[in-house]
Amino acid sequence: MSLTPEFDFSPLHGLALLLPLFLARFGIPLLVNRSALRRLGFTPAPEGHERWALPLYIICEGILLFYPFFLTIKQGVWLALGIPFMALGLIPVALAAREFSRTEPPHFGGIYRYSRNPMYGGYLLYYVGIGLVTASWLYLAVLFVYEIALYWLIRGEERWCLATYGEPYRRYMQQVRRYIGRRE
Repeated sequence: MSLTPEFDFSPLHGLALLLPLFLARFGIPLLVNRSALRRLGFTPAPEGHERWALPLYIICEGILLFYPFFLTIKQGVWLALGIPFMALGLIPVALAAREFSRTEPPHFGGIYRYSRNPMYGGYLLYYVGIGLVTASWLYLAVLFVYEIALYWLIRGEERWCLATYGEPYRRYMQQVRRYIGRRE
C-alpha cells in the first residue's frame, strides 16, 4: 500500500469490483419485489448529529462507489486478502436484501435475527475488501469516515423504527445487537 494512490481510469476494474455488490443490493429486490427498492432507499428525516452525518455519508458513499473506477486491482497478496472480505460481505447483503424484499417491515426474521443492520455490516466487509484488493489507504480512510457518519444515521433509523413500530421494535433491540449477535 502506498500513501499516494495510483490513479488509472479502469472502468473494467471498477465494474468488476462493484457489480457483485450492485447485483446483491439491487438485483435481488428487483427480482423478488420491486416495491422493496423504494423502501431500501428510505432515510428518516435527520435530527441532531444526523444533520451533519447525512451529507458526510452521501459524499463518502459517492467516493466509495466512484473511486474504484480509478483504481487498479492488485495481484498477489492484496488480491488474496481482499477477495475473502468481499465474498463475506456479499453474504449478509444478499440475505438482507432477500429478507427485506420478501417481508413487510419491521424485519425480525432471517438474517435480521442476528443483526439489526446486516446490510451495513456487509457493506463494511465488502468495502474493506475493495480497499485491500486495490491496496488503497485512501479508500480505507474514506471508509472509516463513512462508518462514523453511518453510525449516526443508523441511530436515526432506530429512532424512526421505535416511533413507527413501538414496543415490538424495542423488544427486538433488546434481543438483537445493532451490528451482530443476539443478547439472549
